[in-house]
Amino acid sequence: TKERPAMTSTDAAALPRSRPFDMPIKGDKYHIFQPLYDLGQAVRRDLPLIAPPQAFISALEYHLNWVMPLINNQDENTRSMKPNEHAVFAYFEILKSIVSATAFNDAELSIDTRQKNNVKNIGTHFNLELRKLGRDFTFLGATMSGWKRLDNVRNLLTHVIQNNVPGDYIETGVWRGGSSVFARAVITAFGEQEERVSYVCDSFAGLPPGDRKLDLQDKNWNNRKYLEVPYEIVAHNFLKHGVLDKNVVFVQGFFNDSMVPLSKEIKSLSIMRLDGDMYESTVDVLYRLYDKLSIGGYVIIDDWFGFPARTACEDFFKVHGISPEIVVIDQYAVYWKKTEEVNIQHWRYEQSKYKVPHKFF
Repeated sequence: TKERPAMTSTDAAALPRSRPFDMPIKGDKYHIFQPLYDLGQAVRRDLPLIAPPQAFISALEYHLNWVMPLINNQDENTRSMKPNEHAVFAYFEILKSIVSATAFNDAELSIDTRQKNNVKNIGTHFNLELRKLGRDFTFLGATMSGWKRLDNVRNLLTHVIQNNVPGDYIETGVWRGGSSVFARAVITAFGEQEERVSYVCDSFAGLPPGDRKLDLQDKNWNNRKYLEVPYEIVAHNFLKHGVLDKNVVFVQGFFNDSMVPLSKEIKSLSIMRLDGDMYESTVDVLYRLYDKLSIGGYVIIDDWFGFPARTACEDFFKVHGISPEIVVIDQYAVYWKKTEEVNIQHWRYEQSKYKVPHKFF
């Protein structure tokens, strides 16, 4: 078969433009844009590896309408599902296996996470159990998230959609974009793609050097080549999974540069998924965007146990006098629900005073 040609800038210009706000927005150290329109020939325009959500669900629902009357389903997870509900569930399960690369079986590799200083990572025979737990890097896939973390994204999005919690979805720190791809698929499967924007935020060049000295554990997160994924690859992942649309917005830049201009454009958020690992990357997002999160919305912290992101969150709670209930997802991640409005102390961010001073008696 012949390779499908890349979209030219002329082809991209011919697309009708619809934007949630005026874009692209570009500063010296940040860039906010829609990859559907603004990348042109920089992104390969391949056919999707998997059909877009509605097409997949419709095709599977047709099969289920035929096969379900032929069996007595005693599976407690699916027996009460109607054909459409079962088709939606099946779509989420197959997409989860594709973005996490468990679908590729022995063609996949387990990549050692320990290499630093741009040393090549070591690939070994695929370990399914490690991958389910999110404890290795993927080779063919698009996310490091284990199955429980992907299920959590699905469950929380389902909750905010079914309960009419207003607002968009944002992920800060996306690597190859797999979790954001999965989230966009959930939004689209429930028919909310016109109402909810997905913000995909990353430097697309790895983590910052940690030289702001906000936490001792913020050093040495940079210089990891396997974590440096250009935005062309991330946009291609959205496209090849069938979920690249006009309401997918990329935000390029370190968060201390990009969150300020982005906050001026966002009206409300229903879910914030923070995967910046570091103290500075976490406070950059919380101080700039937490007041945009709707009551009833959620914050997901992908790296909580053993990461400086946890310290950043706990300091944020202390200075603002809040104590949200922390719910454990797996051995790495947690989430909490926003139940009260918070008067963000922006002066602390401007002065880098994130901690409550110790009192000496």
